[in-house]
Amino acid sequence: MTDLAAWVRARTTISETDAQARESLRDLGQLYAIAVDAHDLAALTLMFHPDAVLDRDGEAAIGRTAVLDLLAASMRGFRRMLHTPETHVVHVSGDRGSGIATGHAELVTGRGVVVAAHEYEDEYVVHDGRWVFTRRRIRFVYASRADRYGQVLCTDEPIRLPGEAPRAMAGGWFT
Repeated sequence: MTDLAAWVRARTTISETDAQARESLRDLGQLYAIAVDAHDLAALTLMFHPDAVLDRDGEAAIGRTAVLDLLAASMRGFRRMLHTPETHVVHVSGDRGSGIATGHAELVTGRGVVVAAHEYEDEYVVHDGRWVFTRRRIRFVYASRADRYGQVLCTDEPIRLPGEAPRAMAGGWFT
């Protein structure tokens, strides 16, 4: 398989056991990071339910088309992206699941390099024989220009995205 969409189809197909399903869902999270970094909207299309919700720090997109529009707009703001998924805990119950995950990113903008940490709260379902996101909530823990990381991380408002006012993290786990 040479295209990312083929990997998505192969790695997120419904499995027979809960252990296999959890592994498929972890693959979905990893493939999401790869697709975002590659700016691959075709692969991302396969990852979201038609009625999915993507909530990015309180900005919600409802429905797959709106989700893809939000992701495309975000990707246009970065010349290069490198997301590194980290922890990913998944629970499966039949054809539904939920998960929490963390990650870091390096993002290249026209103004410099931004380093960031983020966390995800996810809900999944089997749709057309594959696991997909029904809801993905993304929260930044911090985001800073690389050259200001040391000063920003210690503040009460460690989220400093280009063109936005400094702010604190929106919510936290299970809120």
